[in-house]
Amino acid sequence: MNNSIKKAASIFLAIILGFGSFVNSAAQTNIVAALDFDPKLNGYAFKNYRNEGEKWKDDINAEDLIRMFGVKAVCKTGDSAKNCVMKTAAQKWIAYYLEAMNIGHCEGIAVSSLRMNSGLPFKKKTSPANFQPGAKSPFNLRLDQPIENYIAYYWITQTFDEIKIPTEKTAERGPLEIVKTLIASMTDKKDTYLLGMFKYEKNRKFDGHAVAPFAVEELGNQYRIHVYDNNYPGETRYLFINKTGTQQWTYTADANPKAKPNYVGDLSTKTLSLTANSWREGKCFDASFARDSDKMVGCGIETSQLFQPFLTNASFQPARLASDADGEDAEFFLTGEGDMLVTDGDGNRIGYDPKTDRFYNEIPQGEAELLIGGLGLDLPQYTIPYEDTGNPYTVVFSGKHLTQESNLDFVFSAPGFTVGFDGIRLDPGETLTATISHDGEQITFTASADAETPEVFFAFDPEAETDASYITLIEGVELTAGKTLIYDFDFEKGKLFFSDDDGNEDEYDIRLIRLNGDGTIDEYEHNDVDIGKADKYEMDFGTWDGGDDTICFKDDEDSDGFDDEECTEESNEDTDEDSN
Repeated sequence: MNNSIKKAASIFLAIILGFGSFVNSAAQTNIVAALDFDPKLNGYAFKNYRNEGEKWKDDINAEDLIRMFGVKAVCKTGDSAKNCVMKTAAQKWIAYYLEAMNIGHCEGIAVSSLRMNSGLPFKKKTSPANFQPGAKSPFNLRLDQPIENYIAYYWITQTFDEIKIPTEKTAERGPLEIVKTLIASMTDKKDTYLLGMFKYEKNRKFDGHAVAPFAVEELGNQYRIHVYDNNYPGETRYLFINKTGTQQWTYTADANPKAKPNYVGDLSTKTLSLTANSWREGKCFDASFARDSDKMVGCGIETSQLFQPFLTNASFQPARLASDADGEDAEFFLTGEGDMLVTDGDGNRIGYDPKTDRFYNEIPQGEAELLIGGLGLDLPQYTIPYEDTGNPYTVVFSGKHLTQESNLDFVFSAPGFTVGFDGIRLDPGETLTATISHDGEQITFTASADAETPEVFFAFDPEAETDASYITLIEGVELTAGKTLIYDFDFEKGKLFFSDDDGNEDEYDIRLIRLNGDGTIDEYEHNDVDIGKADKYEMDFGTWDGGDDTICFKDDEDSDGFDDEECTEESNEDTDEDSN
């Protein structure tokens, strides 16, 4: 090829490349705002996941809880993660939220990917290489314990009022306001946002999911939001919002991105929301299980100069919540599939009522949310102002929307205690009823079919730190349909009363864990408690000296109280097993 031909070819190639760049540039003019984010680099290579085996049980530890709530809220003894002996209510609370993550981890995955892209610290780690040597991008990271911890930490923040309330405010402002906020944040780089969505039918939200938005594109009469969906690693997915009319929005969460949208909402459904990452940082959170005097003392908050711009963004920045300023909160939540309705002593409802097929929120300052995991499973979580007076709460568990049997747990957490049920078996269409006193000490459970009843647990922490805390678990009873179990944990007198009204002789399994004021632990276990025909028992744990000592049980066979009944000393089988 002679020089003139080479020159002509070079000019032609330059023209072609230049034209290509022009076309490229023209195509990019539809992008209104964007982050420097690519799912193939800044997302993770692993998919959204459920709990597997036993390894998820250490995804959150005392250090994390102290960072969230403060050392006084979390620790019975000790002043740091190294020497903290966790309070019983905190132990049970985090155990059940860890279990709740079985619905999926979409929230934590989306948040941690955005934070890592912004170079924000988690336990002094800011880059992929800090987590795993040699990792050049988040997409190179494998799912190990430190990454699981990072994801779990930010998953659990969705449960806090400080996150839930402002997130709900963004949903109320509508899809176009969400677009405006995303454009502003992607332009000024002062914050990043999680995008949350729900399906909606018959006044009921379900199938919640969270994704990471990283670009806003204008397409005629629509906006197209580019998102990293952690159910589809390495892909860019799109959520569409109409500019006019009802502001309808659509999203396809199917494996085929061209399939018919299965998420559809509009201005009226309030099922599309934003959560600012800055809301999760630089503050202590309000622990439902902690008393006001113990809250927000000694939080392990980490900040950085890089993070300071986030803290100045006031777009949806929540002020100190009114419910926090006015007093303490109570929290109700499930860790398995099913609907829940809570009715207070005045008859006000919060949750789904299977009788009317409607959702209610009649309790003043009550917050009703669904915990989301992105895998088609949701868990109801309700927060209401706490008052240690009045008639008990009535809780209805409904299987109306189930297609198969569900095995779920229920937790009621309030200042100084966490109580509830393990292993509620709920069939499609079935309803079960329980009552719980405001102080958590009295619990009833009514069966709807002949079956083994769930385990009942109490976790109590006294106001005086030098006094003992307790975890008590009771199970093993089969109950006739329509009959009721009754439990009364008299914390101050050191007595547990338990009974049922089905007329059959039942054998109760009891486990008691005492956390002493000095941080030492005593454990007692006795199975098949069956000392009389009445099934009305008193357990005098207040006089127990610990170790292999027996505990006194009484049976009120004549139904006139326990004062005239003889004591039956039952051995500590936990100690017996240890000695074998």
